[in-house]
Amino acid sequence: MNMLEEAREDIDEIDAHMAELFVRRMEAASRVLEYKRKNGLPIFDPEREGAVIERGLERVSNSALREHYRSFITAVMDISKAYQRELLEENREI
Repeated sequence: MNMLEEAREDIDEIDAHMAELFVRRMEAASRVLEYKRKNGLPIFDPEREGAVIERGLERVSNSALREHYRSFITAVMDISKAYQRELLEENREI
């Protein structure tokens, strides 16, 4: 196996783990929404998002990747908020 094939195999394995983690994150986002709904809290919490980003950046030891991680985790949080809004809309229709 050459270097390209090995790298692609690694990416495939990582993507499989990321898919599992994505599902877990969205399930957790659903539970967060349920709490927020019961307690009259908004979906968007800028203080929490800032803390999540900062904590994540501290975990990225490669400084060349930090801003890319910021973009990545921001996109993930945007997807989580969109999912929460969808769930909220579905429950309003019931």
